[in-house]
Amino acid sequence: MPPKKAKGGDSSEEQAVLAYLQKTNRPYSANDISSQLHGQVSPAQAKKVLNSLADEDRIRRKDNGKQQIFFAIQTIIDVPNVEEAEEEEDLIKERGEQADKLKEETRALASQLQELTSALTDDQIRERIAKLSHEIKTNEERLTQLRSGEVISPEERKEIETEHAAMLKLWSSRKRIFKNISDAVSEGYPGKMKDLFEELGVETDESSGADPTILGK
Repeated sequence: MPPKKAKGGDSSEEQAVLAYLQKTNRPYSANDISSQLHGQVSPAQAKKVLNSLADEDRIRRKDNGKQQIFFAIQTIIDVPNVEEAEEEEDLIKERGEQADKLKEETRALASQLQELTSALTDDQIRERIAKLSHEIKTNEERLTQLRSGEVISPEERKEIETEHAAMLKLWSSRKRIFKNISDAVSEGYPGKMKDLFEELGVETDESSGADPTILGK
């Protein structure tokens, strides 16, 4: 049965084959075209259509040994104008910047993961929390006295407040690490975490009398 002619004179098979060749702008054999069009045309139909298009000088045909290769005529391939090319170049640049940003975010997340996986042991965390809690409490008392009216130099006040802020930041960081570990343990622990802390001798903010609300100040 001859190929059905579509409106405009070309058969649906001819339209499909020609459009595909012009779209991909690559050389194909008849079998390749049949395969790429997913059986829309059989290998025999593809060969007939390709030869017909080549005879009409609408595509190019080249003999490659026993096989024939067909490809679109280059002069009728749509070539982007300068504006389109610039838009494509800008889009490529934008995608590249987005990829670089994602790489940076990935590296940052990997660094955070490494920090968590290489965190202190339980004993080290307990010791560090106790030490920091004591230092913070001492600094708070000292800062309260200083702010109450005792005369100190601006340099001394700035040094003390800077040290206090650094201690708060370190407290907050260790508190977050300990919370991550505590949350992970609590998922599989059947009892109360408060009881576990007491059993292990873990000194929490509450048990040590530290005021965690100052972290938000």
